[in-house]
This record gives sequence, structure tokens and C-alpha cells, in this order.
Amino acid sequence: MSSLHRCVITILVLASIYGALCSSAALASPSIMQNEDSSFLKFEIGDVYIGNLTHTIEITNNASAMVRSGKLYVPLVMNATARRYVILYDIYASNQGVKPEILEDDSGNMYAFWEDIKIDREKNFSVRINYHVFSFSTHYLINSSLVASYDRSTDLYVKYTKSEKLIESDREEIISKAESIIGNETDTHKTVLKIYNFVTKHVRYKVQDEERGALWALNNGVGDCSECSYLFVALCRAAAIPARIQAGFAFHFTSETTEDGHMWTEYYLENYGWIPVDATWQLFDTLDNRHFSSIQSTPEVIPYANYVFNCTSGEAEDEQRVSITPCSVSVFNDDSFAENIVKTVSEIKRVKFTIFLGNVFGTPLIFPSEAESVEQEFLESEVYLQNAVELWNGQQQSAHSSITTALDSAKAALENAWVLIAKVFAILLGVPIAILSIVLVFLRRCQAEEKAQTEVSFT
Repeated sequence: MSSLHRCVITILVLASIYGALCSSAALASPSIMQNEDSSFLKFEIGDVYIGNLTHTIEITNNASAMVRSGKLYVPLVMNATARRYVILYDIYASNQGVKPEILEDDSGNMYAFWEDIKIDREKNFSVRINYHVFSFSTHYLINSSLVASYDRSTDLYVKYTKSEKLIESDREEIISKAESIIGNETDTHKTVLKIYNFVTKHVRYKVQDEERGALWALNNGVGDCSECSYLFVALCRAAAIPARIQAGFAFHFTSETTEDGHMWTEYYLENYGWIPVDATWQLFDTLDNRHFSSIQSTPEVIPYANYVFNCTSGEAEDEQRVSITPCSVSVFNDDSFAENIVKTVSEIKRVKFTIFLGNVFGTPLIFPSEAESVEQEFLESEVYLQNAVELWNGQQQSAHSSITTALDSAKAALENAWVLIAKVFAILLGVPIAILSIVLVFLRRCQAEEKAQTEVSFT
């Protein structure tokens, strides 16, 4: 074997060893960590959506008689979760001088209510409700060791584990199916996942002309978003896991108009709260930023519906349109809080990519303590962002403080992550130069030895 061949083999071996070590470090380094204290990371926030949502309802009298004593109930989109912030800035009703009455039920749902509506022949009555919306896509990071046991005496547990209309969790068929799905599983989160997997496989999507309920969906194996949701909730409740319906609107695109409502679900874990599931859209522990619910809990004024219109005399046809369009963050005039949320989410995405890049180049292997420090700064920024979003509706001063800290932590993590990458590149450039120098010395020595041997041979 020549000296050059030995040199090449040596370089390849060294490069292979380094590459293997870097790959192992990248795989071993977790992309997301969780603190063991009370302020742990429950969910990641992804994309942010800022826009206008408009809900329009038109009731048309095409009959020969006047519509009298009409009543219209419209559930209002609310700030019931940490996944969105909503401002209702205008309610308009045609041909009606009186503003709607705002009703609230014991479950916390709110409704705009018009009564004594009169509609002449070939006339219509229309309502338009306008919102500014600021919403987040979220992905929950469930660590079963952090999930506490349920307190079965609480109102929440009692309410959301009992049977109700369309959610027949006390029927023998539902209970038996829940038991067969769960088997010997004792982990609550894994139990919910099993129920979700069953529902998505068992219910074939087919639009229904009326609300059928959980038992019907189980027996027939078909249904739309309503049947999927009712069955999921019923099976969870039969398994003694609190669960509830979310009814409202969902959009596939950032600008879209739809005539249909949508239904999805949530289940409850202690220390985590309400966690989203949309079996129809194949979303588990995850929800995009274009789901807006107007019924977050058991409705007590109307059924699960986007609106209800009825009248004592006459006949009318009704329809709805719901649209979203993006808008500027400036509609939320709140001392730059919303703007800082957007900046922080964007900065965290950069940090995550930079940490990944550093892992690929081996920063955890070469600078383990510094890489761990960057990961910790990254985690802190995500936790403070999460806390800011959760505190926004009730504790604004604390929310402002949290988002400021989140943004500062994200910036520090990004800067330090790039510093580590720069250090690694310096080493990566230095190592080949050192190896090349060694190889050159080795080659010269080998050439000198070969020359000496040649001279001896001729002698």
C-alpha cells in the first residue's frame, strides 16, 4: 500500500468517526425539554393568525304571510381557551332598531338574542357579527409523569363525565366498547389516544342531515364531524375521562368563506387542562390557528348549533356565511403585546432551527455545557410564551412581563446558538488543516525513506 493510500484511508476513518459522533449527539439531544417544576412546557405554539371573522345570518320570508314573533339565538365566539383572543367589535341587524340581548348560561356560553322579529313578505332579516381574532396553532407535549390524578369531587369532573343528549356515555354498548378499546391500559393519555384511533378508523365520513349522536355513530360506523365528536366524547366519559364538545367554525385557508359549522372535541388532564382533538381532521393533541368555537361547553339555551331561529307564525328560510380575512396586528391596540407575541413566535422558530443545525454539526458533543445552556434558554422562552398566552385574558400585567422575558430569552438563545456553531466551524476548519499538516509531514518522511531505500538499492 502506498503512502498516499494510507493517508486517504486515515482521513476517511477520522471523518467517519467524527460524523458518527456528531450524529449520535444530534439524535440524543432532545428538541424539546420539560422542567420538573410547576412551570413546565405544556404546549408549543406554532403559527399565529391575525384576522377578521364575520358571521352573517340571513332569514328570508318567501311565504305569503308575515313572519311574527321570531326569535334568533347566536352563540358568540369567546376567549375560553389559551389558543385564541377575540374582540367582538360590531353587531349589526337589519330593520331592527334594538340591539340584541346578551345571554349567558351556567356553562359559560354567551349568546346574542333577538326576539319579536317581524319579517314582511319577500323581505329578509339579516345579522352580521364582526370579530377581530388572534389565534395560535398549538401542539400539546403530554408527559404522563406530570399528569395528576383526577379529583372526582369537582364540578368539572362530575359535569364532563356524565351522560347527556347525543353523548350517551351511560349506555351499555358505549361502556362495553370503551372497555374493549382500553383493555389493560392504565395511562390516561394513552387511553385517550386509543379512543381517538378507534373513532378515526370506525367512523367513515358521510354528511348527515341531522344530529345523530354517539350511539348511532357506534352502531352505524358513519357520520360527519358531529358524530365523530359525539362518539369520542362519549367513549372518553365512559372511561371516566372528562371530555366535551367544541362547536363553531374551522377554515382550511387564511382567507375563506364557508356556509357550514364544524365540531371537534377536548379532553381534560390534570396539570394540563383542556386538550384539543379533531378526529375528523386527524388532529390529536394539536389544533391549527383557524378553529374558532362559540360553544365551549354543554349548551343550555340552544342545542349544539351555530344559531337557532324559530317563530310562532309564518315560514322563513335561513342560511349563514362565515368568513375570515387576514388583517394587521395593529387592530389589537394593547401596548404592543400582540406584536411581541408575533415576534417571539418567529424568534423561537429561528432558535429551533439553529439548535437543530448546531446538533447536526456536533455542538452537544464538542461544547456540551454551552449547548445545554442554549437549550435551557430556548425552553425558558417557550415556557414564558406559553404563560403569557394563558395569562392574557385575566392577568394582563403578568402577561406583559412574561412575553417580554420570552422575547429576551429567545434572542439570547439564538445569539448563543450561532456562537456555538461559529466555534464548531472554527474547529472543523482547524482540524482538517492540522490533519493536512500531519499528512504532509508524513508524506515527506515516507518520500525520504523511499528515496533512502532506493539509494541503498543502487549502491
